[in-house]
Amino acid sequence: MAALLRAKEAVKQQFGFWGILSGLWKCSRDLKALGASLKALSELPDGLLTEDTIKSQIPQLRKLLTSIEELIDTAKQKGLMNRSLTSAPLGSIRIRGEYIADYLESIEMSVDAEVLQAITEGREQIERGEYESMEHLY
Repeated sequence: MAALLRAKEAVKQQFGFWGILSGLWKCSRDLKALGASLKALSELPDGLLTEDTIKSQIPQLRKLLTSIEELIDTAKQKGLMNRSLTSAPLGSIRIRGEYIADYLESIEMSVDAEVLQAITEGREQIERGEYESMEHLY
């Protein structure tokens, strides 16, 4: 998050070109590491993380996504998306932001009572034999 804020500030203040470029690449690397950590968390067995732990991630991830969107918007306003040296790290940051948004959506669904209820109902229907196979639907 700190690297993202530094990169955003560098773009806003138009620090030297090499300073902006360095900040953007550092931000991209930090987001890559965060993405790897989120992937590892998503692959943990069910029940290992408490619901409170999962819920505590949501506000921070929303804040991070907002910062990424602001960085990309500022970079567009300053014309940095069209430059060959800055467009690569900004594109990487944008893509990593999309991954974080997907992760956020997944964890929000995992704690949504309506989604959990629908899963429970579906499992009960399968146990009772009340389901259609895909072959019968076509």
